[in-house]
Amino acid sequence: MKTLGLFVLSGCLALVSCSTQRYVGSHGEKPAVPAVVSAPALPARNATPPARNVILMIGDGMGSEHVWAAWLANQGSLNITTLPVNGFSVTTSASHLVTDSAAGGTAIACGCKTKNGQLGITADGKPMDSLAVKMREAGKSAGLVVTKSITDATPAAFYAHVKSRKETAAIADALVKSDFEVIVGGGSADFSAEQLATLEKKCQLFELAAPGNCVAAAKRPGWLASRVQKALDVLSKDKDGFFLMVEGSKIDVEAHLNLLTGTVEETLDFDQAVGVVLRWMQKHQDTLLVVTADHQTGGLSILGGDKEKGEVKGHFSTHHHSGVAVPVYAAGAGASAFAGVQENTAFFTKIQNAAGLDSRARTAK
Repeated sequence: MKTLGLFVLSGCLALVSCSTQRYVGSHGEKPAVPAVVSAPALPARNATPPARNVILMIGDGMGSEHVWAAWLANQGSLNITTLPVNGFSVTTSASHLVTDSAAGGTAIACGCKTKNGQLGITADGKPMDSLAVKMREAGKSAGLVVTKSITDATPAAFYAHVKSRKETAAIADALVKSDFEVIVGGGSADFSAEQLATLEKKCQLFELAAPGNCVAAAKRPGWLASRVQKALDVLSKDKDGFFLMVEGSKIDVEAHLNLLTGTVEETLDFDQAVGVVLRWMQKHQDTLLVVTADHQTGGLSILGGDKEKGEVKGHFSTHHHSGVAVPVYAAGAGASAFAGVQENTAFFTKIQNAAGLDSRARTAK
């Protein structure tokens, strides 16, 4: 008789205090999201690499359930779900089954598993170059557009090398030295006046819209989408192409709080930015778009709803992250490589292969 393994349930549904909630739209109205780009207008699934431009969009904490809650709330349509290539990303870190944003972001940005809390370094502490750095060394421009502090874990994984995501001063200093052309987000309080002046002088587009995280999506309608459009306008001037990372950062914040309305609104806000990119790509077919998440937050499940009315009934099982695989969506040059189940470290190699670059991981100088 074979031993099939031991399954341990740490608690049961009766002990979960997270509430079941219903989303009925902002103030009872259907959220305002731009028209969905129809699938036939998208860059082809097997568009030929190399990709001159790469746009990586990360919904922080955005699991499949968050996507489909937003889909229901928007009456059965999202820009994200029109992307022709679909897959899943395994998010485990070097130290935990359930990753945090630092390790999850590092895996995507640098192609290596690391311990929870560490940024831009391997599990044993070696600093690694990120996608953004390698793209710049290949002659491309680079930019970051986020809705939390620009020194927060996910964006920091693209430029910092620290043992703790709490080393804000060191992270801020690393960004000042990064030479990225576009820096947009929150977090102005993390920098000195001199550092802010340096960034404003060095960047082609620089905006830190809040001392800490940006305000909630309901209070910044269209802000992320408009900044993504500005970033595209600036970066596309580079004849050699560009790398742009966009993070819908506050999906994670609302899911940690187990607030279904806020979670849906932040996901729809992120989807609005995806729509901006898709419309831009219709005239720039030599571009790869990848949409994914660093992990899932809140253990959200969908228990019911009404697509015609834009209603969602959902239940959060935790105020923390969960260990499930997260969705991957892709379109454009080299997109077919992102189908199926993949480790989160695979983005690093696959994106560089699509761009025609040396995809080997490399210790930072």
